[in-house]
Amino acid sequence: MSRFHARGGGASAKFSLGEAAILAGLARQVAGVIAGRADTAGDPVLDRLFPSAYPDNDEFSSEFRRFTEDELGDEKVRNALALANSLEPKPDKVKVRVTLDAEDALVWLRALNDIRLALGTRLGLDDEGEPTVEGDDADFTVAVYDWLGGLQQSLVTVVDA
Repeated sequence: MSRFHARGGGASAKFSLGEAAILAGLARQVAGVIAGRADTAGDPVLDRLFPSAYPDNDEFSSEFRRFTEDELGDEKVRNALALANSLEPKPDKVKVRVTLDAEDALVWLRALNDIRLALGTRLGLDDEGEPTVEGDDADFTVAVYDWLGGLQQSLVTVVDA
């Protein structure tokens, strides 16, 4: 399992090709959902990534969303794609090394958070963190969700040091 380590004011980690492919694929999927949000209104993932600023006031919430959603959505897409692009494997390498400066680490943290929120929503995680969705892929998806949590925690620890 990959973990981040402090490196020159930033962080670094090595990923297997499989880990890099899974993480980059998830990041691109989240970017696609966010970029296509106008066509997928009502998607629970979008509701989770863009929560209502005023849950008890639809008018205020709508106004807030009107002024903030495009910029926030564009930033979320940029973050996810930056994460995905940094995981491109080099020819003839069996690992993908990611080295992040302080700014890149924050981009990664934001993207990892969005990926985990999206994945958790698709799993239907309840208050105890247990999935309410069942199926052939549920166990694997929960394992990926847990791995992402460990990865995110290791990056937070390095950034916070």
